[in-house]
Amino acid sequence: MEKSDEIKKIKVEEEFRKCTVCGFNRGFHASFLKDDDSSKYRVIYICPECGSRYDVGLKVEL
Repeated sequence: MEKSDEIKKIKVEEEFRKCTVCGFNRGFHASFLKDDDSSKYRVIYICPECGSRYDVGLKVEL
């Protein structure tokens, strides 16, 4: 698996489970990235097949 440093912003329509880069369609791994402007974390989805990373705009406070 190759790691991509680019994080693609994506708008979720009805469902987001297919990687737009490699076509893998069985879901994603998740990671948390500290948001510089707040105490929240961005939820980043990672394709387990190609390593592409996605931001759907979801933030959580841990």
